[in-house]
Amino acid sequence: MSGGLVLGIDFGTTNTAAAFFDAQGKLRLVPVAEKVFYMPSVVWFHAGDKALVGHAARTQIIEDPSHTLFGAKRFLGRRYQSEFVAKHRDRFAFEIVEGEDGYCAFHVYGQVRPLTEVAFRIIQQITTLANHTAGTPFTECVLTVPVHASVRQREAVRYAAEKAGLVVKGMLNEPTAAALYYANLRNPEQTVLVFDLGGGTLDATLMTVKGRVVKVLATGGDAFLGGSNFDECIVEHLVERFHREQGVDLRTNTVVMQRLVFAAESVKIALSKADSKQVRVPCIVQKDGRFIDFEFDLSRKELEDMCLPLIERAAAACDDVLARAGLRADQVDELVLVGGQTRMPAVRNRLSHFKRFSSDKDVNPELGVAIGAAILGRNLARGTSGLADVLPMPVSIMLPGGSTREVIPANSPVPCVRTLALEGLPQWNAPVPLVVFESLDATATDREVLGTIQVAAEWRVGVGGAPTLELSMGQDFVLKARLLSQNGKAAQVAIVDARPLTRK
Repeated sequence: MSGGLVLGIDFGTTNTAAAFFDAQGKLRLVPVAEKVFYMPSVVWFHAGDKALVGHAARTQIIEDPSHTLFGAKRFLGRRYQSEFVAKHRDRFAFEIVEGEDGYCAFHVYGQVRPLTEVAFRIIQQITTLANHTAGTPFTECVLTVPVHASVRQREAVRYAAEKAGLVVKGMLNEPTAAALYYANLRNPEQTVLVFDLGGGTLDATLMTVKGRVVKVLATGGDAFLGGSNFDECIVEHLVERFHREQGVDLRTNTVVMQRLVFAAESVKIALSKADSKQVRVPCIVQKDGRFIDFEFDLSRKELEDMCLPLIERAAAACDDVLARAGLRADQVDELVLVGGQTRMPAVRNRLSHFKRFSSDKDVNPELGVAIGAAILGRNLARGTSGLADVLPMPVSIMLPGGSTREVIPANSPVPCVRTLALEGLPQWNAPVPLVVFESLDATATDREVLGTIQVAAEWRVGVGGAPTLELSMGQDFVLKARLLSQNGKAAQVAIVDARPLTRK
């Protein structure tokens, strides 16, 4: 044990940060460099098993793009044969492939490796830096995940941390972590909506804060909306302008496109303060025997116009969460802004109907989630948690024939236990399979299958009637199942995934 110290880790799509409370109870941010407290979530593989992580790896995205993995969190714990992966995998210069387990993997130096290896190296590096800061090795951690992370995505992050030598004491939804930070800073008693627009996802969570205890009321968001989408929007605009003026389509060159992504991100940040900014990328392409520079002026107004659909999607997610809780914006005491993309003035202007915004002094947009994870780690070490979280997606079962039944509704407080009477099961001699899945829409074809429960024949006869399925979801979002009979018999049953996540 590290003297009761628990490391809070915000493993992000774009950046990773960590924090902890030392033996004297003082909050410590983990420095990555001088006065820098976040590390790019980038890994560059070279010379077999050797790799660089963080800022050093990020410089290789242009020089060696096929061996440099970034934004991999978006694919972590996702099945390769899914609509999301098919839509996004070709946008990157590194190669996303199907692993032996059916989940996303990557191909590098003739080998297929699970994406958990990328997460492992990032978590290992931030833990090494934390060990140096604390002066003692950490053995326990709290991890944060996006609200809409599936059970399999949560498992993948957990596996990566365990491979880095850490016992995972808790997993925390990112906006809930930000709310814990907020509650411990100001000790308010009010209703807050945490709006977390980071690099890869948008999470919106409504909660009450009282006596430094956070209770989640409703949660939602957009799993496919983040700062990187704003960057892509800018790039598409610039590429179209270049094509019109120079007659050259840059979309076929992945290295050039990545250079433009970096340029777009830089100009987007600058336009949060400036009214206009020049985009310049030297020697971007050859034409008629000479190199052409990419050089355009972009105004804040142009940026806001092209990104308006994304901003409206973000605002709609807030409206949806309020509707689930039966509240209006004027009933929310404060909007807590988290994630670098919330620094964009147009985003803040669109949300101006809320009474009050948190300031950077209240909650640091880039570091608030890591600090919230550290607070939960400290609380767990003291034998408490200080929060009541909810399940972001419903858990349902599919019966033979394809009919579905919801067992645990979305926004159920965790930990929770729910039951379902298994009436009308086929009277086969063989076990009857029940498929357990997550999905915001039970009719969707792209469900996240968690596994199968086998109901043996003895559970359908001689037990006093139809058996009952009991599903329990822990605060760590680990799902367990039991079968209950009407004559008092009970037994734990396995949720078996025919192709479980590779744990390497």
